[in-house]
Amino acid sequence: MGIFDLIFGKKKSYDLDTLEGIESIEIPVYKRNKGIESPVNNIEYILQRKATEHKRNGRMDLAIACLKKSNEIMPHSNFLWSLKDYMRLVEYLKQAGHFDEARIEQTKIDDFFNQNDLTTTVFHKILSDCESMGTDLVISSDIIRTCGECAKYSKRIFSISGKDERFPVLPKFFGQNLQEHSYCFNSFYPFSLGISEPSWFYYGNLVNWSNRPFVDERTRVQKEDFKNWVIENEQEAIDRRNFDFVREYFPKIAPKSFGGFRRMKNQRSSNYLKLFVATIEKGINLDEAPYLSI
Repeated sequence: MGIFDLIFGKKKSYDLDTLEGIESIEIPVYKRNKGIESPVNNIEYILQRKATEHKRNGRMDLAIACLKKSNEIMPHSNFLWSLKDYMRLVEYLKQAGHFDEARIEQTKIDDFFNQNDLTTTVFHKILSDCESMGTDLVISSDIIRTCGECAKYSKRIFSISGKDERFPVLPKFFGQNLQEHSYCFNSFYPFSLGISEPSWFYYGNLVNWSNRPFVDERTRVQKEDFKNWVIENEQEAIDRRNFDFVREYFPKIAPKSFGGFRRMKNQRSSNYLKLFVATIEKGINLDEAPYLSI
């Protein structure tokens, strides 16, 4: 049974119900998007949805094949796909019990994102948009969820090149993939002085406001929110690692889902205590918590 994908106004038929059909799909040459568009007609998107269908029908071999092909195509797409989209393949392999292959695919994905960081890509897209609009200025958002260092640069206008001396120079570290800022959310947008208007409140004029002292302006609530955000994400990373260990080495007593693992952990169920004892003997502490110095 075939499926149609619309590319450049032409219908192209794919067979997504056999391994041979899935593996024979070629990487498309997509044109650059103009404005806001949807990826729903892209074959990589269709493959992702088809993988869900195959999994639901008990065909994990076809589901995994769809996600492998999707991961192969996504770097060439005219849309930016997230780490989460790529990681579906790793999760499906783990669910199928193919842990060694999952580790191999995880390494490929990690290498790809180390070389093609989404934060860096988006940042340079903003700079490209500024160039297209003929402006050297960008505006930073209000504090969303950031560390104390990033917070110093919120609610300001920056000069990208530094040639507009009225405004501070845009810090280069925002376009870099720095581990210490992996949990920070910083947004920048093209800005045209006299045309654009900030979405945040400020005092006086924009030049003076943008040059105010660079200090951490977060409220106590914002600081606490960021700390809890980091702890939550670090704890989830630890729990996911431990869940992977449990379902690989203790499949008979392991819960079927990560959500189930976290529920039994929170409830201190009898099955969790069995797993706790079993993993402690192998040097894994399921109660491990993140050590943070925020």
